[in-house]
Amino acid sequence: MSIVSASSRPRPPGGTLLTSAACVTAFILFYLNPAQAAEPLKPEPIPHVLKLPATYPASWVYAHDLEFNALLDGRVAIVDVAAETRPYKGHIGAGMMAGFLSAKTRPELYSAETFMSRRTYGERIDVLTIIDKRTLLPIEEILLPPRRMQVVPQKNAFQMTPDERWAFVMNFTPATSVTLVDLVQRTVLGEIPTPGCNFIFPTGQRSFSSLCSDGALVTLSLDASGALAKSTRTEPFIDIDTDPMFIKNAPSGGVHYFPTFKGRIQPIDFRSETPVVGEAWDLVEGEDAKASWAPGGWQVIDADARGRLYILMHAGAKEGSHKGGGTEVWVFDPGARKRLRRIKLKTPALSVAVTKGTSPWVVMTNAAMDLDVYAADTGGWKRTVHVNMGAHPFVVHAP
Repeated sequence: MSIVSASSRPRPPGGTLLTSAACVTAFILFYLNPAQAAEPLKPEPIPHVLKLPATYPASWVYAHDLEFNALLDGRVAIVDVAAETRPYKGHIGAGMMAGFLSAKTRPELYSAETFMSRRTYGERIDVLTIIDKRTLLPIEEILLPPRRMQVVPQKNAFQMTPDERWAFVMNFTPATSVTLVDLVQRTVLGEIPTPGCNFIFPTGQRSFSSLCSDGALVTLSLDASGALAKSTRTEPFIDIDTDPMFIKNAPSGGVHYFPTFKGRIQPIDFRSETPVVGEAWDLVEGEDAKASWAPGGWQVIDADARGRLYILMHAGAKEGSHKGGGTEVWVFDPGARKRLRRIKLKTPALSVAVTKGTSPWVVMTNAAMDLDVYAADTGGWKRTVHVNMGAHPFVVHAP
């Protein structure tokens, strides 16, 4: 008995029904004929590893993921925020609340990180890991004293001198100090105490400043060997009780711009060995002041290549709201002390970064922990990048 009914059997051009055997034969001849088959796929070489360029395009950023739900496994992802497809380029490990830096003069990345010998317990090991920007593989490790500050990513907990010869690593035990590392010789040069003062702001060629608990700024100058040569201190200038100042800042042309909780900007010129504390000015005036607009978030400020400031703002500011994020980004010309535009955010955000190319992008870590991308010149939203590399990219570095 035929397994193909007369109504369902294929008919050849002449209209005659094909038998079951003829159907099978036709199928084999048509579909398995070598002349009809595609060329076989060429074997893929194993391993097949691509390399990134030694110098990244201006639209590439580093998304520093704390990975709050698994703090031992932090990482830094390389992301092209201008790409319509395949924005993710790779990532490096950044173990346990690491600090991160990218060199300009060498194709190297740096992670100041902490590990435990038994993963969650055992001997503590602090290292400065040197990573090849092209392969994202470790090149070398420099063993650090086990005192490195472990904190949600802070750009000023890990810094370099302007010539990128030395690196400064902030320590906290809770005594405060800075470990000095020679990145060329791959060795620790020493440790500089900074009692009562925190974070690192490189000044001159071989000096750095730290913000102190009394609202002053201390500057420590080093000799050619890395030993402390002299120390200077400003008068207190931060109104800690009434209007505290964010540690986060936007460096532009050697001047760093620090917002305060209530919406002022404090410029500090770090271009010479002795910093100059400038005159503070207001971000918020008129009706915006009545609506209590103020800076808020984690990385609340950044600057583009032209020196314009991008500040994450929120309305209805009150005690404690300075960490709650913002709904707008305000763009300022610091020279004219003038607001240029307001960027209304599609999704409230916690951090802001601005790429440094000729057509800059504003990159926001939004409340869902994705990256929202806006055109800096128009303020228009362009895309949301789902990095899919972790949970908490609190800080975006735009080199």
